[in-house]
Amino acid sequence: MRIAMLYPSERETPAWRDDSPRAAVTRLTEGLRDRGVDVTLFPQAHHGASRPSDGEVAECLRLSELFERSDDFDLIHNHQNFFPLAFTQLVSTPLLSTIYGTPSSEALLVYAKYNGQVFYVSTSESDRAPGLDYIATISQGDRRTVDDYLKVYHRILEIRQREDHRPWGFYIILSDAPDHKIKRINVFPGKRLSLQRHRRRSEHWHVIAGEALVTIDDQHLRLGPGESVDIPMRSRHRIENRNSQNLVFIEIQRGEYFGEDDIERFEDDFGRA
Repeated sequence: MRIAMLYPSERETPAWRDDSPRAAVTRLTEGLRDRGVDVTLFPQAHHGASRPSDGEVAECLRLSELFERSDDFDLIHNHQNFFPLAFTQLVSTPLLSTIYGTPSSEALLVYAKYNGQVFYVSTSESDRAPGLDYIATISQGDRRTVDDYLKVYHRILEIRQREDHRPWGFYIILSDAPDHKIKRINVFPGKRLSLQRHRRRSEHWHVIAGEALVTIDDQHLRLGPGESVDIPMRSRHRIENRNSQNLVFIEIQRGEYFGEDDIERFEDDFGRA
C-alpha cells in the first residue's frame, strides 16, 4: 500500500503540542511505516530545507506536486483542512480527509460540496458536522489510532477498487481498439510483473524511463530508455524494475483478443499464479 500523506500547514496548532494535527500526523506516519506501509509525506524537503515556507505560493506548489503525482499512490490522506478537496475531480486516486474539530460554516460549504466523493474522518463524535458522511471517528491520541486508520484505508480501497492499479504499479490505457491495445505502464522500484504468457496476442515493449530487466523464455535482456523488444505470442515473459526510480514503458498489444483473462501466470510475487 502506497499512501501520500498531506502534512498540516504551519498555520495549524504548533507542532510541539502533543494534541496538534502536525504531531498526530508525525505519529501516524511513523506507526504506518513500522507496519510496512509505504508513506510519502508532502511537502517534501527541498535543497536542505526541513520544510518550505507556508505562504500561499509554497502551499500551492506543494499541492500541485502531490496531485501531479497522484497516480503513484493508492490513496491520498489529507490533513490540511478543506483546500485540497478542490483537486478531487482532477484525479482518480481516492482522497481521505481528516477533519480536526468542528468545521466553520465557510469550510462546511466546501466539505458539503465534496461529500460522497471524499472520505471523511472525524476526531471525535462531538465534532461531527450535520450533513456530512463520515467513514469513521478516530481519536488522534489513542494507541489504536494507526490500526484504526489502516482499517479505514483497506475499506476505502475495497470501495474504490481501481482496475488500473496493481501491487507492482499502475497503468493508463492510451488506446483500445478491435485490432490493438496500448498501455503506458509504471512499475514501482523493486517490483516485477508475473511470469506469464498470452495465447491470443503478441506485445511490443518500448521503455520510456528507467531500466527494465526483461525475460522472454530463456532469454534475459536489459533495456534502457528508447530501447524496445517484441514479445511473441505464447512466449513466457516478465518485466522487472531493479532500480530506485519508476520504470515506465509503452506496451502495444496486437492480436485477436486483449482481455485480462488471456493471462496464464506461472510465477507471481503477489499470489496470483
